Amino acid sequence: MGALLPVGSGPDAEIVDRLNQLFSGTELAALRRHNKKEKLFDPYHRLRRVAFRIGAYPSRDYGNDDAKRKWFFFLHHVLPEETQDAIKKILGDAMTRTAIKAVKFSVEENSQVRHPHLFPSNSEPLTSYLNGAGNAYLVHLVVQGPMDDSAEDPPGDNDTDSGEQPIVWPKLELRRPSFGRSKSGGAKGAAKKKAVSKKKVGKKAAKRPRKR
Repeated sequence: MGALLPVGSGPDAEIVDRLNQLFSGTELAALRRHNKKEKLFDPYHRLRRVAFRIGAYPSRDYGNDDAKRKWFFFLHHVLPEETQDAIKKILGDAMTRTAIKAVKFSVEENSQVRHPHLFPSNSEPLTSYLNGAGNAYLVHLVVQGPMDDSAEDPPGDNDTDSGEQPIVWPKLELRRPSFGRSKSGGAKGAAKKKAVSKKKVGKKAAKRPRKR
């Protein structure tokens, strides 16, 4: 998100999808648990560093376009501080307000804007960013257009924020394929039963007296 390429395609779409995934369901729950011991969106945490730590960046291969490094340049140099603060205010509130079930992200291209900002502005009360049902925040970013090829590495572990602690993510549930197994011995057991059944039928047929 941030018009790395034309809005809605390529890295933009990937970033929006990833952010929507991170701030909903089990991943939002994991961030909320972590936020109890480390306030991820307080003034001492940089948005670009948090984005790197939680995996909020494009990871697919777009050929010659280094989308990941362009995204971090956007967060560091293009996205104004006041817009970052407005986003952090929303995300910080979502960490503690359990009535919020998700934060939904979107982006809009508008050649008339001078700097990226939230819709309708960066200075709205939190209630103005809620959806109609009041159970999700809408982070709608308005950008001027595609950015140039400027890029930089994300802030790594040699450039940390104060008080960082490891984030514990939910484990993926491992489901073994059943391959037709059942309490009676699975597919092989069923096949054996079928064969035995056929034999019994054959024996019964042999014992029957022929009709004259």
